[in-house]
This record gives sequence, structure tokens and C-alpha cells, in this order.
Amino acid sequence: MEELFALKINRMERKRTFNNFVLIKLDPDNDKIKLTSGMEIYIDNTFDVEKNAVVTGEVAGLPSRLEYTGIANKGMPWLTDMELDYGDHIIMYYLSVVNALKPENRNLIIEGNDRYVAIKYQYLYAKYGQGFVIPLNGYCLVEPADDPYWTETKKRLNAVGLQAVKNEQKSKYNTVFGKIRYLGKPNREYVDEGATDEGCDVNIGDTVVMRRISDIPLCYDLHSKIDKGVKLWRVQRRNILAKI
Repeated sequence: MEELFALKINRMERKRTFNNFVLIKLDPDNDKIKLTSGMEIYIDNTFDVEKNAVVTGEVAGLPSRLEYTGIANKGMPWLTDMELDYGDHIIMYYLSVVNALKPENRNLIIEGNDRYVAIKYQYLYAKYGQGFVIPLNGYCLVEPADDPYWTETKKRLNAVGLQAVKNEQKSKYNTVFGKIRYLGKPNREYVDEGATDEGCDVNIGDTVVMRRISDIPLCYDLHSKIDKGVKLWRVQRRNILAKI
């Protein structure tokens, strides 16, 4: 078994982890939702795991440093700063949690009603708190936006009394549009040859064109804990193609 974190557990005080793992105390299961009336209803969270997996938690253990070797599958896939501290609340990749919970992976510690999982640092998207959201690992958080060219076309047609009808078939272009809401620090280097954040000069409020692989929600609105459920995508600068 790969040594993931300190094995001696003393009431889960601050732990030192290894191999770029972060020990995270998971938030409670997403098995109920609160209605606007204040009532709570229970849901079956065993289906649509991508939408119902717990993707938020509190940092309980950290490595002393992040290991980046520049070699594929050996250490971090990119060179970035450690931006977490004990007690930070974070959002992570749903599949990393699903895999950590599998008994055969042994990346889970249970203490009473609390569950702790060991997650690689590169699978953490952002830390958040009262009034702030800070993307990690070079990510930007982007609110989906309409194609600005289509929006301008609608305005011109409406101005002369014509109604614009959009073809709802999937675009043949492998791109999407979004408006940057939160910016993280750029990554300094990538293992992937040719990948770089250099030259991508973007700011909060910019409308950007991105590769379609970026149009995956940070967390689904049913369980969103930031920005009152506003849908946000996560994208690294290397996958931003242009700003408009």
C-alpha cells in the first residue's frame, strides 16, 4: 500500500501527508435539499453520482510541499504554489472522492460520524469562505455566456422587426463562451509538452472562448455552496483560446 498520510490518528489533529495528498474532512452526504419554504426533503443520491457526490470539505492534513518533477505520472502534473492551510474549505473533482471512498483504494478514514479522504492536490479546484472564492491549481472559474456574435445578430434583427431563431443543434465548433468570475494564479509549468499559461492575459469580467472540455460545472446547482448556486465552469488558462 502506498503511504498516503500519517497513520497514527489522534482525534484528527493537524496531519502531515505525503505524495501530494491532502487529507479532507468531507461535508455531510448530499442526501437532502432545503426548499425555499425552509422544509427539507430527502433524495436518492445513489444515482447520477456526478451530480450528487460530495465535492466539498475541510482541509485536515497537508504535505510539507508539492512535488513536481516535470516527468509524466511522477508528482504533480503542473508546477504551482501550495495555497491551502488547515481548516480551509475546498471544492474538488467528484471522481477523486468517488474513488477515495472505494474500500479497495483505502484512502478513507472514518472517525465517529466524520469521513476523511486523501485526495491528490491537483484534483482540488478552489477554496472558499464567507465572501471569497480562490481558485487553485491555476484554474479560473467562469460563468457560462452566450456566443456574443449571436447576441449581436439578435439585436440587429430585432431592431428591424425580425425575429432571430437559433439552430439548437450542437455547434460544430469545439468551443464555448464564458465570463470570468474568479481568477487563480497561473501555473508556472506543465508536464504536457507545449502546454503553458504564459501569454493568457485575462481579468475578472472578461468574456473568453474556451475548449469545450471546460464546460463541466464546478459543482451542480442542486448542491452548490458558492455564489448562491450560480453555475460555474473551471478552466485553466492553457484551455482559454481567446478573450473578446
